[in-house]
Amino acid sequence: MIRTEKEISSYLDKFGLGQIFSKLHQDDFSLVHIPKGDILCLKGEEMKYMYLIVEGKAKIYAATLDDKRLILRFQKAPEIIGDIEFIEDPVVHHTVEAGTDCKALKVSYEVIRRKVGDDPAFLAYMLRVVTRKLRGKTDAVTFNLLYPVEVRVASYLLSIANSHEDKPFFHDGTFGSSLSDIADMIGTSYRHLNRVLKKLCMDGIIDRSGGKLFVKDMNALARIAEHNIYE
Repeated sequence: MIRTEKEISSYLDKFGLGQIFSKLHQDDFSLVHIPKGDILCLKGEEMKYMYLIVEGKAKIYAATLDDKRLILRFQKAPEIIGDIEFIEDPVVHHTVEAGTDCKALKVSYEVIRRKVGDDPAFLAYMLRVVTRKLRGKTDAVTFNLLYPVEVRVASYLLSIANSHEDKPFFHDGTFGSSLSDIADMIGTSYRHLNRVLKKLCMDGIIDRSGGKLFVKDMNALARIAEHNIYE
């Protein structure tokens, strides 16, 4: 318990969140671990908590009723999940999934409204966060329309690769329907995605083995992406 309290205090200080949530006590927060691939919030569900991502990376995507998905962006710590729902409507707008193993500080909307809902520092911070996210959403739609598929694939792989491992890779199965999922995410067809992946394999940049995509040359992947359009 003491260790958790120290961790919460450390994260609040590290990212300057203690000043934003100055009227909240450490007991108002809980530290949660979200394994890679777990859904943090699902489109259409009611949101009751705000999550402050303090470690890892979250994947935000739009989804249709027939489960077609389009990646909007990846958000690295520090990041707030549930801010737009807090301000506008508690119904989740976009699904958020842990792109890597994540840690987050969790705090209820009720506590936020009661303790800092009218605080100028908190409201100014929320305005900056929401403005940045709306700009990012517009950029994401533009990127998916204008950038070549090879750039989108490279950017997506950069975002999901675990750079802390000797041989970074995408952990989920990548054959069959999973490749279709990736194609949906970046706004292309399964066949086009497959052609791009084969070319990246031939160029020695990635490797496909055992149902996984291994990134062999992160620098080459970064050169193709120019800059990561999803982050």
